[in-house]
Amino acid sequence: MNWPRIILDGLSMSLLFNTVVGLGFLLVPQAYSTMFPKEIREAAAPYVDQKDVRTMKLIIYPLYLMMFIYWGISAHFAGIDGFWYLFRTGYAEMTMVSISDFLILDVWLPGKIRHMIKGAEHCKAWERKEWLLKLAIPEHYIMWTFLVCPIAGLITAGIGMLIG
Repeated sequence: MNWPRIILDGLSMSLLFNTVVGLGFLLVPQAYSTMFPKEIREAAAPYVDQKDVRTMKLIIYPLYLMMFIYWGISAHFAGIDGFWYLFRTGYAEMTMVSISDFLILDVWLPGKIRHMIKGAEHCKAWERKEWLLKLAIPEHYIMWTFLVCPIAGLITAGIGMLIG
């Protein structure tokens, strides 16, 4: 495994991911409320336009696809071959994205964006402890660790095996 390349790819995709998701939030903030804790989702629901939700999905899904393709191609050119090496590469790089997402989008940002979600400005779920316990920690330490990162590893390995 080529650790310097894995770290560089993980950091670059973390930067890209957080930038694209942050800019997407600035474009359609109400749509992103559908990914927040239940109390915020319910308070913001009357103001959510389904067209904006589709726009949000058109931002996020191609972003993930591009990241997986980039990781598979990058691993191939870095000389990483073999299913399990490719899997661990994709897993490690997605873990870096998860950590940066947690620190930037779930720890730092929520206190600064609460005024941008109509109807949910005064929800208790915006408080740091509530946000972390109901959304961020379960999402990043359970869902990402046991579902998203392994899927990223499998996709990266699949792409890498197809190329190689």
